[in-house]
Amino acid sequence: MSLTLATAQFAVSADIDANGAAIERLMREARARGADVVHFPEAALSGYAGVDFASFEGFDWPRLEAATRRVMALAGALGLWTILGSAHPLSEGRKPHNCAYVIDASGALVDRYDKRFCAGDAAGLTGDLAHYTPGDHFAVFEINGVRCGVLICHDYRYPELYRAYHRRGLRLMFHGFHAGGLSAERFSAMEADVGRHHLTGGTTLPAITMPAGMIASASNNNLWISCPNSSAPKSCWPSFVVRPDGVITGALEPETEGVLLSVIDPDAAIYDSTAAWRDRAIDGVLHSGEVADDPRSRDRMGL
Repeated sequence: MSLTLATAQFAVSADIDANGAAIERLMREARARGADVVHFPEAALSGYAGVDFASFEGFDWPRLEAATRRVMALAGALGLWTILGSAHPLSEGRKPHNCAYVIDASGALVDRYDKRFCAGDAAGLTGDLAHYTPGDHFAVFEINGVRCGVLICHDYRYPELYRAYHRRGLRLMFHGFHAGGLSAERFSAMEADVGRHHLTGGTTLPAITMPAGMIASASNNNLWISCPNSSAPKSCWPSFVVRPDGVITGALEPETEGVLLSVIDPDAAIYDSTAAWRDRAIDGVLHSGEVADDPRSRDRMGL
């Protein structure tokens, strides 16, 4: 029981047709190299509101639907599962979802994950919430017998989501990001806030916290995680994959289009330091072993 994963990156932009052409090109490359599934970044087809374009005012939704249908048709022609970052329109007057479409090897749309934790203020005037409506559901499915799920970017700040997915038997997480296409001025300001991180070498807050968060989420929840990112300059980090012990197994070149191939084997003998106690901790028993009913244990003020 294993699958070959392609984690893909390209320079996501506001141009739906250019995004679609890159996606189709990378799908073909992924399948030619033996991939069972290809995973694209957050907002890969639609572009990312607030970064790649100012807002959804006047957005060409028919063009996006037509491009999505072309991706679905190609997935079916190639026999390739495709996890596609995009935007999903809601009823008139409502902001769309920041989503990832789950397209199976027949080209059918079998699920959609909507980013649950959109960044922004409580009034919904800044960040993602200025442009998107948050979602309210998990997406769980199987590819070649491997149980999979989806998260998007800022969701990584909420470990409760990873714990909830772990309860659902997940072994592979598709966690897409968009931390690229930043202006030189904004990127310089982000670097000025941090300086070069002594341990990771990251020069922006996302470059430090997001890979670290993926390492922690993988090792704490015994999951493989695919982490594609837009490769548009300025990008905070390149796409990478983490195995269940927290080891990054591979990464692409920064700001360069490409596909990273990984073999996902849930039965591989990979160290899991929390196997004995993780489920009990999730259930609220927050210690290992047995506690002592002992007066010297209860007396915390004495020697």
